[in-house]
Amino acid sequence: MKSMKKIVALLMAMLVFAACLAGCASKTGTPMMTLKKTELTENVFSLYLSRTKGTLCSAYVYGADALNDTFWDTKWDAEGKTYNEHYTDLVLQSAKNTLAALHVFEEKKLKLPKSTLEEIDKDLEELMEQDAGGSRAEFDSILAEYGANYDVLREAYVIEAKVNYLMDTLLGADGSLMGKEWINEYYEENYARFKQVFFYTSKLVYETDEDGQEIYYTSSGKIAYDTSAKPKTNAAGEAVKDANGDPIYLREDGKVAYDITKGVRRQKKDADGNPLREDLKGEELQAVLNQSKTLYQETMAGDTVGFEELIEEYNEDEAMAKYPNGYYMTADTRYDSPEVVKKLFEIQVGEVAWVRSDYGVHIIMRYELEKDGYDLETNQDFFKNRTTGTYLFLNELKNLWMNEYLEPYKKEIEILDEAVFDRINIKNVGANFYY
Repeated sequence: MKSMKKIVALLMAMLVFAACLAGCASKTGTPMMTLKKTELTENVFSLYLSRTKGTLCSAYVYGADALNDTFWDTKWDAEGKTYNEHYTDLVLQSAKNTLAALHVFEEKKLKLPKSTLEEIDKDLEELMEQDAGGSRAEFDSILAEYGANYDVLREAYVIEAKVNYLMDTLLGADGSLMGKEWINEYYEENYARFKQVFFYTSKLVYETDEDGQEIYYTSSGKIAYDTSAKPKTNAAGEAVKDANGDPIYLREDGKVAYDITKGVRRQKKDADGNPLREDLKGEELQAVLNQSKTLYQETMAGDTVGFEELIEEYNEDEAMAKYPNGYYMTADTRYDSPEVVKKLFEIQVGEVAWVRSDYGVHIIMRYELEKDGYDLETNQDFFKNRTTGTYLFLNELKNLWMNEYLEPYKKEIEILDEAVFDRINIKNVGANFYY
């Protein structure tokens, strides 16, 4: 990891934020904004900026382009706001939420458990040992790129712990104090349900013999031969046997005769253990496309009864048997066929769509959401963590609740010097991938 940090430091040389921690108002920096007696420092804000920049510089967002000053000077919108101004402001709004939460934490006279602080100190010591060989000075020099040092990083960890503690106090660790109306509203605004008739436009690949025939096996793993065929013999007229010692039987054309009624084929798999498939071509592919389009054209919007019959007769999506109520998705759900998710949120309840994906053809119908669908046992894979029993969207829902709760407090926040953003902004800070 140390070598990686050196590489990042070289890449970010032009963007290093030279934070002078000596002479600051406290070990964690000069206060930047206040809410009555609660403060957030410039250096903690700089650390927040660096974390966001690290995310934006990842391959999943803007990549290496975001390491260049010119990227941040580019216009974000038609009004002339730059990427630098846009993302600096986003981090500022988040920091205001944090400051408001800290104020409420103090206002309610809450206190972090001693064990939480001990865990934070333990994590930091391990991090310093891992990345700086235990040297506080070297660790501080690494963090300086982000406008931070050991004390600033510890303060950021403590702030995060306090915000989480406050949320758990107000809402319950499992969200049980939040109120069901919040869960219902989130569910209704963010989820869509659908069922589908799916056709593969590829076929599974099975083990084959030297003649290219698919091999059939018995339940014990031996080759299943059609014993009504002619036994294979050698020049002496003796029966030829396979590696298992079983007689081999041949068809009239000289190829192996397999028992395709009692035997089963064995799928080929890739290095990760997933079944191999090969794309259909020519007439085979066209037949699937024609059949799916005909069914789609004959499907009536809102006719769930008729659609269920099509699913029963034609659907090749075996996973649907596990989810009789259908699939639940949000617009951000990671689904193997993202084209389906996109189309799902473009149609209304009862409407039908034909979607082609890398895997096949999907005829989807959007269904009404079920009442309290997030609590139905058959839907739990879409809504709950099987280990903790909490909603998968719990953290996002808590944040939405907290944002509304903290709004009145945020109006009282005072930024001590607006000129601070000329020095401390996402363009001028290093890209933080680790802290």
